[in-house]
Amino acid sequence: MIEKDLLKNMTILYAEDEASIQNGITETLSLFGIHVICAKNGQEGLSLFKTSKRKIDLILTDIKMPKMDGLLMVQKIREMDEFIPVVITTAHQETNLLMKAIDLGISSYVLKPIDIYKLKGTLHKAIEPKILKEELLEQNKKLNIEVQKNKENQKIMVTQSRFAAMGEMINMIAHQWRQPLASIGTAAFNLKYKILSEAFQLNTEEGRKEQSIFFKDKLDEIEFYVQNLTTTIEDFRNFYKTDKKALNKTIDNSIHNCLKIIQKDLEANNIEVVLHLKSKNKINIYENEIMHVLVNILKNAQEKLLEKETHQSILEISTIDVKDTVQIDIYDNGGPLDEEIKDKIFEPYFSTKKEKNGTGIGLYMSKIIIENHHQGKLFVNNIKQGVCFSIILANELQAWNKTHIST
Repeated sequence: MIEKDLLKNMTILYAEDEASIQNGITETLSLFGIHVICAKNGQEGLSLFKTSKRKIDLILTDIKMPKMDGLLMVQKIREMDEFIPVVITTAHQETNLLMKAIDLGISSYVLKPIDIYKLKGTLHKAIEPKILKEELLEQNKKLNIEVQKNKENQKIMVTQSRFAAMGEMINMIAHQWRQPLASIGTAAFNLKYKILSEAFQLNTEEGRKEQSIFFKDKLDEIEFYVQNLTTTIEDFRNFYKTDKKALNKTIDNSIHNCLKIIQKDLEANNIEVVLHLKSKNKINIYENEIMHVLVNILKNAQEKLLEKETHQSILEISTIDVKDTVQIDIYDNGGPLDEEIKDKIFEPYFSTKKEKNGTGIGLYMSKIIIENHHQGKLFVNNIKQGVCFSIILANELQAWNKTHIST
């Protein structure tokens, strides 16, 4: 907002060769709170502009002066400050002088004898664009600082989100590893027990054959379970790769990769996974980020189903091609969301599971990944006996116009 008294505390360089005019105008301008630096001609004015310790906000100058006229002075000052406001005073209405002044980008001119009230209004109008520009630059500077802060906060949220997801993944791995480790332990115990108890008659061909078959079967079991453990940790490692390389592939493939990580945990909690995968379109995606979103939504659904103790818990994952786009729907029958919560679940740090140390950034980061990184859309609706999260992904990472999507 421009202040009415914006001339107050301004510094004006005033070049005028007639001392009586200069003294009178300077005295009056000082009454308005303006600091005036006076020059007797253009040459002196140029020198004062170069050496002044005060920042000069505006040039007020006569045109015709000895040694160097006002227009030449303005031309040389313009080489140092292209945008400084300039007001000329002249007793002459010569067209060629005024045209030259216009070419130099003067803000306005005042005819002599000078009407001080008109002069004040002219100076006010001349300085106003400069003040507006400076205020705009300051606001932009503050805005850039806020944007940078938001970027830093988002980086922190990304890190927090990945650590939270990593904790959940480690928990899932712990569940998945218990059964294979128990089976390996059992197989090792049986091998050791058979050896120590001398269970096989090694002095007979039949006994040695029986031992060989038993050992081979147990070692095959151990090898199978070790391979299972290796696959689990490899899936975990791939999920947290930090490289961001776009892949052109069907979304169904990413869903299957995601389920390799999480499905056993869902089955262990008696949650049935139903797939209706019909998408054929290949789209460009950052697969690890998409898997991060899918795992996040599925884990949220799992926690809700367990909390609600839903009879016959079901998770349905559907995909379908819609022209050049792909739509993914993830439905659970764990009951609808309250409308108030529904409007807030994508906000940062909002969580309905604080008692379980929920971070409140999983769905926020999922929305960032889908809408900012993939130019898509993520939204939620209450349908049937539960909630459906819908993801729409474009064919091209950078070409999608979000206004094309209707929820």
